[in-house]
Amino acid sequence: MASLADDAAVEPTTPGRYRAHLSEDWSVWGPNGGYLAAVALRAAGHAAGGMLPVSLSCQFLAPPRYGEVEVEVSRVHGTRRAAAFHAVLRQRGRTVLAAHVWTIAGGLVGPERRWMPPPDLPAPEELPTLVDLMRRDGLPVLPIWEQCYEVRLSGWPAGGWTPQRDGVPTIRGWLRLHEPLPAGADPWLAAARLVFAVDVVQFPAIVQAFERTTFMAPSMDLYVGFQGAAGADAGEWLLVEGEAAAATGGMLGARARVWSDAGELLATGGQQMLYRMASPA
Repeated sequence: MASLADDAAVEPTTPGRYRAHLSEDWSVWGPNGGYLAAVALRAAGHAAGGMLPVSLSCQFLAPPRYGEVEVEVSRVHGTRRAAAFHAVLRQRGRTVLAAHVWTIAGGLVGPERRWMPPPDLPAPEELPTLVDLMRRDGLPVLPIWEQCYEVRLSGWPAGGWTPQRDGVPTIRGWLRLHEPLPAGADPWLAAARLVFAVDVVQFPAIVQAFERTTFMAPSMDLYVGFQGAAGADAGEWLLVEGEAAAATGGMLGARARVWSDAGELLATGGQQMLYRMASPA
């Protein structure tokens, strides 16, 4: 099984520069956007030292290839309380992703409240897997679902998949990596898992509104805000919710939220995607 801890790892080469290897396991139309953003985030974590992740904002500038990628991280602002970093992924002399990462010092004191309760869902073991549902209804199964992560959805029609005609197209369910994070994972690796979860749940929400998915939606940007300790002790399962926002002018917009299995809000986010007709088979 694919391992986010290993496949999104970065290796320092010179001060401020890192090397990573993009694994083909994390493939959709190319390397998954959340996976790419996770690589950038972990490189920023190396540069940030003891600071903790607060937010990630990134732009996907060119489709990368699988294999080696270089990451350059620079500190663009900083105090003892907070610092911002800029991370750039380059491959074969071409910039493929640019990200800004805000960090904060640990141990700061402030209000402790969360105003977004999780949806009321059955436990993961009480729900069918997405792979089983797709196969039951004769729909194609992506290899990334079997190699990298598992999703258990709530609300899938018993009589087979049908588009969501009323209200905001939404998906809710549970997500876990097939290869769990190692025990005692650092906050930056835990945050990388949240980046992936926020990213991967948004396009499926948009799909709920359409009779057939005859299009692709490469990510143009991605924003993730981390709440608390970024889920370092969140458990194996994450409760995820994705909502479609709009489809207009060749653009697709969505947003997402992620909670721990105990109902603690861990991350919120959103992204814009570029509408593209799928190539004929």
